[in-house]
Amino acid sequence: MKDIHLEIVQKDTKTYTIRLTKNGVAQDISGWSLYFTVKSDFNDADSAALISKNVIFPHNTESENGVGYLELTSSETNIAIGQYWYDMKFIDVGYRETFTRGHLCIVPSIRVS
Repeated sequence: MKDIHLEIVQKDTKTYTIRLTKNGVAQDISGWSLYFTVKSDFNDADSAALISKNVIFPHNTESENGVGYLELTSSETNIAIGQYWYDMKFIDVGYRETFTRGHLCIVPSIRVS
């Protein structure tokens, strides 16, 4: 597993495109759930997550081609500026697999005086 680092401006909304392939072939993720958590410490329980999000991918052409979206809203990214741990898991019929993790950096916005 390769760590992927993300950066978001505090209080911004950002949408990430998720592409799932296996051996280079797109996987149908229709009806699958994506579980995303952001924690201060990687070993914190999911119940202690600062951001916890569950996205169910719709039954459409994009999902059939392994493409889904994770949107983090301005209210979700309204946490203290700093570096956190995140992970993402696909859930399908009771099967759970962490497919990526890394640092999520919340950075301040640039203000013009």
